[in-house]
Amino acid sequence: MQSCMKPDEVKKVENMSDVIRCGKSTGYSIMNENDRGAFLKSKFSKKIRRNDMKKRIFAALMCMTLAVSMISGCSSGKSNGGESAGSGETGGGEQSGNKLVFWTLQQSSKDIETAQNEAVEEFEKEYGCEVEITAFPYTELRDKLITALSGGKGPDIVMMDQIWTGQYASSGFVYDLGEFIEKEDGILKEDYFPGAWDSCSYLGKTYGLPFDVGVWGMLYYNKDMFKKAGLDPEKAPETWEELLDYGKKMTTDTQYGIATWIGTGDAVQCMVDAFTFSGGGALVSDDHTEVLLNSEEGIAALDFWNECSKISSPGVAGRGEDDSFKLFASGQCAMAYYGEWGQDTLASMAPDMDYGVALLPVPEGGTSIGTLGGFNLGINANSENKELAWDFIKYTTREDVNEKIVDLTPANKNAAAKFLNENRKYPDAITEQLEKALFRPTLPNYPEMAEIQRTATQSVILGECDSKTALDKAAEGVKGLLKK
Repeated sequence: MQSCMKPDEVKKVENMSDVIRCGKSTGYSIMNENDRGAFLKSKFSKKIRRNDMKKRIFAALMCMTLAVSMISGCSSGKSNGGESAGSGETGGGEQSGNKLVFWTLQQSSKDIETAQNEAVEEFEKEYGCEVEITAFPYTELRDKLITALSGGKGPDIVMMDQIWTGQYASSGFVYDLGEFIEKEDGILKEDYFPGAWDSCSYLGKTYGLPFDVGVWGMLYYNKDMFKKAGLDPEKAPETWEELLDYGKKMTTDTQYGIATWIGTGDAVQCMVDAFTFSGGGALVSDDHTEVLLNSEEGIAALDFWNECSKISSPGVAGRGEDDSFKLFASGQCAMAYYGEWGQDTLASMAPDMDYGVALLPVPEGGTSIGTLGGFNLGINANSENKELAWDFIKYTTREDVNEKIVDLTPANKNAAAKFLNENRKYPDAITEQLEKALFRPTLPNYPEMAEIQRTATQSVILGECDSKTALDKAAEGVKGLLKK
């Protein structure tokens, strides 16, 4: 622990009352070695007499006890980069009634980070409270949350990836917000993208409010490559059949029709799921009792992804979604599937590219439906400041605030409209894809389900089996998860 006293302050110590001053806790037991040495050489130390040693020791012990009891109140504020400025945990009555702890996702943009801190400062002024905010990278946030919440601790406000909702709700980590929502006139489901609102629910109860959203995916296409192939650069393929036809026409010895991937995460499944949804299919029933991913719609979706991979640049199985999109950005393929945030990558890697962004292609008679992603804000079930935490969630999802503090697209639709018009090309297409997007199942063990699906997709791409065989096997695995 670092010293709580400056060197020149230690030398000025004249009596034990100087040890605690200005609300700062500094006792002998929490000084470092240099401070202790200076303290023992001070006049106060020299004045100690043997005949009242016991009395002074008792006084020192009382001061040290007071100092230790005050430590938790000395460390607070905002920090970004991994270390909480305070205890960073709630539960057991550790937090005061006017203080909130919020763990958030570390932002890639300093502008967003600054905007978030400014928004928090405004909230503090408005509500007369203190908010301790700490930012973590995605994996660290996930791991720290699950560890803290499992122990009955953690932040007051819980930032949840949509796919964590089922796990947190079923484990009792987050609070049912139904009572808050019912008595609020200003919280309307219609203010948010439908899939984002529904992603906050688990078995009929609502455990969060949508914070930001993204969609897998959009269809990106290189207009110059369309022109060279004799295709209309202002007309993107609308059906699966058209996309495969366009892709074959633009596949040459030096370029490919599209870039696909498998990777190690669930992005590939977000795409296959989107094509399943577009055909009218589903993954599991709403009550999580029946597996549906091996339906005719699911089989057709995986077949289509496999066909796309045949006109894709080599290495499909070994690369992820980001590397796949970079092939498009570098001009090695004519089309790509990616989220709306891919425009930032193109602005950096290919600022001169003339590209289009369109809805995902559909099977005959289908509707373009993407797979939703993003984060929601919930309340720690053990928080002693639930009312204040609710006020904070309402504030950060409010239109005028939400539009400034998210790195993806705001979940509030009015805020999203302004954000997309100011920051994205083809905002109408993106909005339409977001409006119709569906969320992934809020199963407590969704990550396991996604991996079972990914393994099935990989086996088809590698030619180990056909789509029906792969998905029938996957369905059996997912049935086992539903029973847990």
